[in-house]
Parts: sequence; C-alpha cells; structure tokens
Amino acid sequence: MKSKTLTSLLSKTIVIILTILMTSSCTNGKKEVISYYENGNPKLVYYIKKDGEMKYKVAEKMYYENGKLKYEGNFENNERTGKWTYYFENGNKFSQANYTNSKRGEDIEVYKADKTKIVGKMDKVEEVTFYPDGALAAIKIKYDGFEKEYKFFPSFQLLEERNTKGNLLNGESLSFFENGNINSINYFKDGMQDSVYVLYFENGSTQIKGSFKMDERVGKWEFFKEDGTIDGEEVYSDDGSIIKSRSTGMQMFDKDGNEIIL
Repeated sequence: MKSKTLTSLLSKTIVIILTILMTSSCTNGKKEVISYYENGNPKLVYYIKKDGEMKYKVAEKMYYENGKLKYEGNFENNERTGKWTYYFENGNKFSQANYTNSKRGEDIEVYKADKTKIVGKMDKVEEVTFYPDGALAAIKIKYDGFEKEYKFFPSFQLLEERNTKGNLLNGESLSFFENGNINSINYFKDGMQDSVYVLYFENGSTQIKGSFKMDERVGKWEFFKEDGTIDGEEVYSDDGSIIKSRSTGMQMFDKDGNEIIL
C-alpha cells in the first residue's frame, strides 16, 4: 500500500515538474504587456530579463482579440530560438517549428484550421519562408520525385497549394480565398496550363469555366455572374484560335437597320 502511495506521489511530482519546465520557457522573464486591444485584452506581451542596466527579451506572446493565443516562442540574442508555435483564432495549431537564427525552421509541422496535417516532421523540406512576425509564409516539400508548395495568408489560412516537378508546375494547382473557399483550379503539364480551368467568386459560385491545351484556350468557355446566371461564352478551336467571341450584350445594326450577328 505504501509503495502504491509513493508511486502515485512520485508520478504527481514528475507531472508538476514537467509542467513547470514546459511553461517556464515563456515565463522565466518579467512580463511586460506591450499593447492592448480596445476591449482591454492584451495583444502583444514580452518577457524581459535584466543584465545589470541592460534589458533584453527572452520570450514573446501574441494574442487574438478574443483572448486566445496567436503565437508564442523564445528569443536568444534578439533572434528567435527553440520551438515557436502559431495558432488559428479557433485555438487549433497552425504551425510549429524549431528556429535557428530565426531564418530557417526545422522539424516543421503545419495544419489546416480543421486540424488536417499538411506537413509533418518527417517530410523533406526543400524551401521555407516566414513573415516578419515569424509565421510561416510558404513551404515546399519533396516526395516521390515531385514537390508540393504551400503558401499562406498572414491569417494562416491557405493561399495556394501547387504541385511542381523540376521547378515547373505539374499537376493540380489550387488557390484559395481567405475565407477558405476555392479561388481557382488549374492543371499544368511541364509549366503550361493543360486540362480544366475553373475560376470562382468568393461566395463559392463559378465565375469562369473552360479548358487549356498546351497553354492555349480550347473548346467552350463559359462565363457566369455571381448569382449563377450565364454571362456569355466563347468557343476556341484545338489550336487556340477563337471561333466564337463572347457576347458583350450590345446589339449592332447596319445602315439598313438589320442586326449584325457577330
């Protein structure tokens, strides 16, 4: 019985120590609130240490207006160091990386707002760029001879998702509005647009729909208004020559009053 009690106390002690160690990284300096939101919630918080008369920042936290944490991480010699974590406004994790000289990330993890993992620690990172606040701006990973690029809005929402090979666009390429809706769908073959192309309005309705062949428009292209009604069409030959121009909605007449059909 004594052995079980001792084990239980030891386990609790270890948990407490680990908790202190995990939280001390951002709390081992004096907390200074740098800015506030209009509702009174803290926005930017520094953790400061003193060395004689000198003050230096050892950690930083940024919050959303609703009080939830936006990002947190440590500084050493005025450079980002160690693990930095960024969060969506709903509280879910966006990205996590170990920084060296605040210029390159290692062991990166990236997620969508719905917790879907985009990049894992085991993925081979080819390129990575960050915004001035340290948030991930773009990343390229390599797999099976192909590369995949992701670009992000400053709000952490996905901006672009593109497939490349040998630095040329190959396969599906998606762009997004900041609200998460798809902006456009393209397909590429060795850097040239090929196959279906669709452009959307921000509300999710289709704006333009057509096809490319070796960077040339081919077949029927349809145009729509934001409410979904048809706004004209164009028709192209297989070599990209235009067969039928899009109607402008204007009627033209000859000198005898007969309508000119374009």
